[in-house]
Amino acid sequence: MSIEKVQLLKDELTGLALAASHFEYSVSRCVDLIDQKELSPEQLERLESLTSRFARVADLLTQRIFRLFDEIELTGSSTVLDRIYRAEKRGWVNATQMIKIRELRNLIAHEYATDKMLEIYRAVLTLAPTLISTIPRVQETGLALIDRYTK
Repeated sequence: MSIEKVQLLKDELTGLALAASHFEYSVSRCVDLIDQKELSPEQLERLESLTSRFARVADLLTQRIFRLFDEIELTGSSTVLDRIYRAEKRGWVNATQMIKIRELRNLIAHEYATDKMLEIYRAVLTLAPTLISTIPRVQETGLALIDRYTK
């Protein structure tokens, strides 16, 4: 593995940790909003931030970090679905749950109908624990890989 890939993995894991902390903060600020009937503009802004941070963390995992592990392990280029199944084999995720996260991320990125947003916010909060619990497993594997190649 090249030193550039090791450094890239370090950088991506640092970015993931920061994005995850921002996402967890948003979850804590939004969990009580879901059952409210009327939301203020400030509360809607918090929920929008939540969905954006959810999508960012999901992208960092599936599009950057899972892909980088595949490159390091020389598995070649592949689809998002292939990367998710390999992440499951590595013990990081349940593939079915991660596919739901990826589908929700896609819905967030392409949904403009305001009548579906409450449903999206609920789905984000439902899947948040799964997404958050994946991160330490990925970080642990990444740090071990970095350690192995920098000694």
